[in-house]
Amino acid sequence: MKEIWTTMASMMGVWAFCQSLLHTVFPPELRFASLKFFHRLFNYFSSYCYYDITEIDGVNTNELYNAVQLYLSSSASISGSRLSLTRGLNSSSITFGLSNNDRLVDSYKGVTVEWEHVVTQRQTQTFSWRPLPEEKRGFTLRVRKKNKQLVLILIWTL
Repeated sequence: MKEIWTTMASMMGVWAFCQSLLHTVFPPELRFASLKFFHRLFNYFSSYCYYDITEIDGVNTNELYNAVQLYLSSSASISGSRLSLTRGLNSSSITFGLSNNDRLVDSYKGVTVEWEHVVTQRQTQTFSWRPLPEEKRGFTLRVRKKNKQLVLILIWTL
């Protein structure tokens, strides 16, 4: 067991040395360009495409976000393992939703898609005319590239 920890510590030291060497030798522009290239290369060979649906689009609330949340409320209540329950003001009905950073596998006309509710903390603002919420919320839809057209029809009908 001691050998495993020793080997792991040595590998972490080599990793830290290589990382500091890369940051010292290569300028940030070159590192950014190479990361962008590898990201595009990975996306080209990936069999999935991703759609991001944010809660706030600029300064307005994105209506598609609300439509997706409503669409997923029925699926989440059946197949979700961790749910967020809400009830509106002066309402007797309970709405089910995906919990923060949770995933749900859905099927539409035989095509399997994966929804993820992404919630991240915003950086604090120094001054703003219209304060934004403390959390940035959105849904990410993951679809196989071969089923892209069928899923786009689903999005247009929401």
